[in-house]
Amino acid sequence: MKINNSKEIKIAALGILAILMFVFGFNYLKGSGIFSSTRKVMASYHNVQGLTPSSYVQLQGFNIGAVQSIELSKNEPGKVLVIMNINKEIVIPEDSKAKIVSLDLLGTKAVNIVLGKSTKPLGDNQSILGEIELGTIESLGASAGPAIDKINSAVASLDTTIHAINNILDVSTQNSLKATFTNLNSTMQEFSQFAKELNAQRAKISSLIANLNSFSANLDKNNSTITRVLNNAETTTANLSKVNFDATVNELKKTLDDLQITLNKVNHGNGSLAMLMNDDKLYKNLKNTLATANNLLYDINARPSRYINVNIFGKKQKNECPPAPAPNAND
Repeated sequence: MKINNSKEIKIAALGILAILMFVFGFNYLKGSGIFSSTRKVMASYHNVQGLTPSSYVQLQGFNIGAVQSIELSKNEPGKVLVIMNINKEIVIPEDSKAKIVSLDLLGTKAVNIVLGKSTKPLGDNQSILGEIELGTIESLGASAGPAIDKINSAVASLDTTIHAINNILDVSTQNSLKATFTNLNSTMQEFSQFAKELNAQRAKISSLIANLNSFSANLDKNNSTITRVLNNAETTTANLSKVNFDATVNELKKTLDDLQITLNKVNHGNGSLAMLMNDDKLYKNLKNTLATANNLLYDINARPSRYINVNIFGKKQKNECPPAPAPNAND
């Protein structure tokens, strides 16, 4: 059969291309590319948590491969075997872990490779340890059960407590509780009033605090002066502690006793001073004598020729007039 038209050739080529693209796409969705350089890595799990073929295999959030297949393990009954295709260029230590994680709140699963510390790289068709990380919803679901059980237990205990309280509280006790709550309400109102008054005095309190801060600052500035005064006071106290107060007090007491004896003699007329103080006649005679001596001294000063007579010619003059009284002689 002779083909005269190239239309049939084009149709055949398109069909072959479509088949190739279908195979490539199917393998890609399964996690195995035709032209890609990958190696197979296997991990076993008790539960794959909804992991599906073609799910991402990631390393630190970067896609390095995909899940090729998921099947029940023949070597480990009760476990699920996950086969992954991972880029050969990624070096993975053999003690690494393949952890199933959730990518979002909807529960989309992926396998996250947690690198180990071994220096030996993981080869083709080798297995690594599989782990499961609970997502947000799974964690909430896992913790919700115990929490609900605790709530139910608490509600049951509360119900039992309420019944016990109802049995204990009689009418008088309930009235007492009502009175107590009334007093508590009154106390809270008084406390609220006190808080309002305290708030009204906020400015004064702030001023007082400012004054205290200023006083504290002044004390801090004069710390050296205060320390010096205290040191001087301590020195003075030490010096006073060395003084013999007993001897001083005894000496003072002896002096006071002697003074008391002297005053007693004066008061009882013993001695010249006592006679001078108690005898009016002696006082008057002494006063007159002093006045006369004062007049004499004044007259000698005023008329010295009356007492010292120097006569060149030998003639003596008579002074028969009495001495002149001194000023204020009778005061």
